[in-house]
Amino acid sequence: MHNGQCFCPYYCMRITILEFAPCADWLYHLRRDEEEGYVSGNEQFLTIRSGAKLRPQPASIYAGGKATNVARVIDKLLNADDEVELELIVFRPDSPEGRYLHDLQTSALRRVEVRPVIIEGTSRLCVDLVDPTTPPQHRVAFNISPRAVWKESARAVLYDFAEHLSTDLLLMAGNPPLIESDSEAATMPSRFYAQTIEQVRKRVPTISIDVEKTNLANCLTSYAAPDVIKINDGECAWVDAELWQRFAGTLIVTDAQGCWLQAPTAARQRINGISVDQLYSTIGAGDAVHAGFTLARFVRGFDTMRAARYGQAVAAAAVSAIAGTHGVNPEMVEHYFNELEKE
Repeated sequence: MHNGQCFCPYYCMRITILEFAPCADWLYHLRRDEEEGYVSGNEQFLTIRSGAKLRPQPASIYAGGKATNVARVIDKLLNADDEVELELIVFRPDSPEGRYLHDLQTSALRRVEVRPVIIEGTSRLCVDLVDPTTPPQHRVAFNISPRAVWKESARAVLYDFAEHLSTDLLLMAGNPPLIESDSEAATMPSRFYAQTIEQVRKRVPTISIDVEKTNLANCLTSYAAPDVIKINDGECAWVDAELWQRFAGTLIVTDAQGCWLQAPTAARQRINGISVDQLYSTIGAGDAVHAGFTLARFVRGFDTMRAARYGQAVAAAAVSAIAGTHGVNPEMVEHYFNELEKE
């Protein structure tokens, strides 16, 4: 979609997803045990005894990163008659860790083509510790998630790639990597997303992003703004209200109860979420919304309101699966979507 136009649902479109910070997500179940787990915890704090040997039980291991999460969810929900070509472009080092991530990504995807772009940088291993035995309102969760770090040369590789990129829809999600130079400590670039969009804008009619803070604000002030922004309520509140008044695209803002939708030439609309019987973790719920909206709106031709409802249904399926976005299945999504359609 661009300037209020949308693609025909029967057109075989190309969706390109850029992953700047790929990682291996390791999900473990942590138990309450002073010697081999945690001492105490609630939804806000977790206490671990110094010197304790954590021995959590492995639950799942899969490729992560916000953009990878989006690609995986779309891949799981595609029907045989969905006319779309999807590619996941992964910026990663040519290292044992980088090749391990590539194997995780390719082994889990059916219709998404994984294309690595080799850069100088580091790979990430993210560890999620969660105690699923406690009620959701007191759920204990602990996340170890290092930042991706690129050498300065990697940014030049990205912009060279962007200069030659042509696709129907470009999706980017997640904070940019830290950039490390020989003379300075690693810092987060503030115009990483804005510059990438400026590089591709003439050749890409629809751009959808999920990023926060200064990078998001700079996208809103750029002459080449994105068409769709998916963020949470805290990220939305961080940006000056005046910048939102200038944004002419589609805005999806998620919170604990659902989301609200601001579409071009339409009033703001509220979409309630789904109460699930068993909530395991909300990690990846926003990525599920982004994936669901993208698939419903641009591949299946739903209007923005129904596409946002579909995104909420996908999020409900993700948070009620023990493996999060990795455990999303079409049948559960359709069940939740039908419930939302009744409202």
